[in-house]
Parts: sequence; structure tokens; C-alpha cells
Amino acid sequence: MFLDKKQNLILAPMAGISDIPFRKISYDFGADIAVTEMINARGLIEGSKKTYSLMRIDKREINTGIQLFGNDIEIMKRAVEIVCESNLNIKFIDINAGCPAKKVIRGGSGGALLKNLKNLEIMLNSVKKVSNIPVSCKVRIGYDENTISEIVDAIKSSGVKIITIHGRTVKQGFKGKSDLSWIKSFNNDKDMQYIISGDINTPDKAVEIMDKYPKFHIMIGRGALGNPFIFDYIKDLMRNGYYNRVNKEELFKTIRKHYKFMLEVFGDYGVILMRKHIGWYLKGLPESKKLKDKINKIGEYSDVIRELDKYDRN
Repeated sequence: MFLDKKQNLILAPMAGISDIPFRKISYDFGADIAVTEMINARGLIEGSKKTYSLMRIDKREINTGIQLFGNDIEIMKRAVEIVCESNLNIKFIDINAGCPAKKVIRGGSGGALLKNLKNLEIMLNSVKKVSNIPVSCKVRIGYDENTISEIVDAIKSSGVKIITIHGRTVKQGFKGKSDLSWIKSFNNDKDMQYIISGDINTPDKAVEIMDKYPKFHIMIGRGALGNPFIFDYIKDLMRNGYYNRVNKEELFKTIRKHYKFMLEVFGDYGVILMRKHIGWYLKGLPESKKLKDKINKIGEYSDVIRELDKYDRN
């Protein structure tokens, strides 16, 4: 089982973000588990090279799962079989039943699956039967209102034992606050393993939840953007009662390391992909917007590093 009995810190699946370089840098700073970007099941069975590229797992990744989305049961089953036959170092398969993106919802996938819980139950049961690795499911607390009890019941009935719950409805998207009041309702549930998601963006928030609900696991998404250190911060806070933020030197060392991973995986295109990460890393630093705007117009890695070095020395 990829989830052991101790609390785990998990890097969330984020489209365009949770690629190999970001997963590796997150592992380096204390993440226990990571999940790939959301992968289209139909794309896998149709042999899409772009879709297959999202399924790559680096040999140095230690506990990574892939996330699939789709709404056709037969297609989902075949996609799971492809994953299991891939001989990649994949530790689990996560089924997305919570994505609020309009394009995904229109296709009947992601959060739209919460409109028909019986169909979701059948789908999960079907993919679990053909999978030789653990299957989990990521959901929201409901489609347009809180129906999390019914959702959990459906997933339990499917035989899937691991669930990630994001504390917003699908309709909310990422607006408003994540509702974590549902947690106490499942605190004594011994049949399932629960992963908590949504607005856990500070070490203090994570530790508050972990102290109160020691059987639950924590998934961090946007809180790790430009801040992969958050996983180590949480562990230090749990262990010592405090944590020390990385200094400027460590921050820029991490940016360069992340950049190196990007180029290893994506070649020259990594320069473009890294731009958003640099923006997140630099957020809050003096004159950072000016530097970010300048880097966003640069196409050569060496020129970007020159600008970063110049800023780092000041």
C-alpha cells in the first residue's frame, strides 16, 4: 500500500505543474507521495504521444501515482490496464472525480462524475478489478452542494479504500474557502483511508489538522507553488515545534536545481515551462515583478541564469 499508517504529505496532481521536475524537487524537500498531472484515459488508449508523456515516472521517484480522468467505463478500464502493463514505477492509480475545469465537466468527466454516484461506484469497481496496483479516488464535497456522506458511501461500495476529499464543491471551483468541517464525520471510520485537500497552504494549517486528526493524510497543491519547502516545514514543525524558512541563498539554489531538472526532461522548452515557477519562487521579494517580466521575455537558459545571478548578488 502506498499509504502507510503514519501521516503522509502528498503533492497534489496539478495540470501543467505536477510534472517530473516539480515532483522531484518536492520529494527533495520532504513530500512522501506525489501524483502526476491529470491524464486523459481516452488519450492513452488512442496512443497519444503527448498523453503518454504525462505518464512518465523518473527512476528516482519513490512513491508516485498517476491520475486518470474519463467518463466511459470501458475506456477507463482499458486505460488502467495500460498503466498496469507499462512496467513503470507507478505505485497507485488515482481516479479524478473532482476536477472543476469547464472543459472536463462538459465532457462528463472529473467533477461531473459526482452527478451520478451509482455510475461512479460502477466505474471504480470496474477499474479496481482490472488493476494490480492500489486505486484511489479524488473528489470534492459535492457537485453544487455538500453531499460528501453519499459520495463516501458510493466509493466504499465500489471497494476502493482510499479517498482524497477537497473541501469545495465542483461549482465553487477555487472560489471561497475550503470547508473542512466534513473531517470530523469520518474521524472514526476504519474502513477507509482519508486524504485532506483544499487551502492547506501553510505549515501551521497543516499541523493544526494533523494534530487534530492524526489518522488523516495531507495533500498540498497551490501551497507548494514556489514553495516546495512546505513539506519540510511541516515535518520540522511537527517534530520540533518550529521551522526555519529557507534563506535567499537556499531559495536561488533551489531555483537553479529545479531549472536543471526542467532542462533534463524537456530540453530547451524547459526555459518556457520554468517561467511560471520562477514567478512563484520570486513572489514577495523586492523588485521581483520587474525581474519576472524580464525573464518572461528571455529564450535562452544562460541569459535567464545571468539575470537570476545578478539579482541574487544584490
